Amino acid sequence: MDAAVPSHVDDPPAIVREAADLRPAGRGGYLLPPGYLSTRGSQIVDDAGRPVRIASIGWNGTEGPPGAAPSGIWTVSYKTVLDSIVDAGFNTVRLPWIDLGLDTPLHGYSDRLGWINTTLNPELLASETPRADGRYRYVTTLTAFRRIVDYAGQIGLKVIFDHHTNQGTAGQQRNGLWFDLGPGTNNTDGIAPGRFSAEMVKENWLRIAKTFAGNPTVIGYDLHNEPNGDRGHITWGGGGPTDIKAMCEDYGSAIHDVEPGVLIICEGPETYKPPPKSSGMDPTLAAPAGNLTAAGANPVRLKIPNKLVYSVHEYPEEIADTKRWGIAETGKGFVDRMNATWGYLVRDNIAPVWIGEMGASLRTPETREWARNLLDYMNGKYGAEGGPTFTGDQQPISGSWWLIGPSNDPPYGLQTEWGIGHYRPDQIAITDQMLFRPRK
Repeated sequence: MDAAVPSHVDDPPAIVREAADLRPAGRGGYLLPPGYLSTRGSQIVDDAGRPVRIASIGWNGTEGPPGAAPSGIWTVSYKTVLDSIVDAGFNTVRLPWIDLGLDTPLHGYSDRLGWINTTLNPELLASETPRADGRYRYVTTLTAFRRIVDYAGQIGLKVIFDHHTNQGTAGQQRNGLWFDLGPGTNNTDGIAPGRFSAEMVKENWLRIAKTFAGNPTVIGYDLHNEPNGDRGHITWGGGGPTDIKAMCEDYGSAIHDVEPGVLIICEGPETYKPPPKSSGMDPTLAAPAGNLTAAGANPVRLKIPNKLVYSVHEYPEEIADTKRWGIAETGKGFVDRMNATWGYLVRDNIAPVWIGEMGASLRTPETREWARNLLDYMNGKYGAEGGPTFTGDQQPISGSWWLIGPSNDPPYGLQTEWGIGHYRPDQIAITDQMLFRPRK
């Protein structure tokens, strides 16, 4: 490990419940118990009411163009990727999807993702007979998700699905919204002509919910990735097509009509500058990680109230340009910003927050300091500065590292190559703080 990494990054989480009933998950982590999860105050709890911590990691690929395959399966099988997630100590994987890709057969090849290794991934073949051009026919993205969920269930790994974009034309939907057609839009996704209304996105969520209904391997639905309050003119309450609170209530309650067991995960809109007063959010605060300033006084209300989890995405400047707004990444300003924009929900026992994406290259002193500050905050070490604290069997803030495997772009991934192991020492030292590690 880089000697410049602060020496206390190997500290175990502030609170670790004695979890003899949970199966080991490799490297000292623990898998989540069987069954669905619920909430109680700011805690996520199992079906016996015991607090748990979702320690997840993202697996990219299926947020890309329609038919883009999960990353890494040109080299290893999808089962090996899932095994590596458990081996690294995580208990959950976050999988992205796009509307245009659900029914699209996986591509055997793309310039970005490479070949699917047919020998190692025979379950992803739609036909064992190749086409006239010698390429194979592959299953659709939704069918691939069924295969992934089936194997994840066999090894005790939980799954959270994330609606990433409508058409896969960018990492974050450029129009800032969760739909790209109809009222509230200019009928584009910010790049391509629009194809999916808000109602169509809802129907796709219901298809996923029906596909996995009754399967507690799938514990949560992250309703939309990184809504952008600056570009999308998103409001919190007040009605209208871009009211994200109303969307969460509508989509979440409809999903619960089909599948009452899952957690509904609502991301705060990213506001890189203070939003207008008319937005319903605090007009004095920028919140690039996700603006949940209104969620305490004006919460999302679901038909099943103990199934709501809020979410933000925390990254340093190398991933998202936050300093251009004068927003601190470390120190008191960082802690104050987290307290005000989302941390108060946990501190005041209002609702749980899951950091649905977090990560950094850890190659610079600034990114290592960012990681130390964030994990310390999640683990209750900033109580004196107004941050959340945890006592008894309460669990620290849940999170999801970005991402499994290697990557050519920051934050470069947890591993140096695909397969079991190959973990970057500086990365695994940070993610270990988010796992259920035994007390030393």
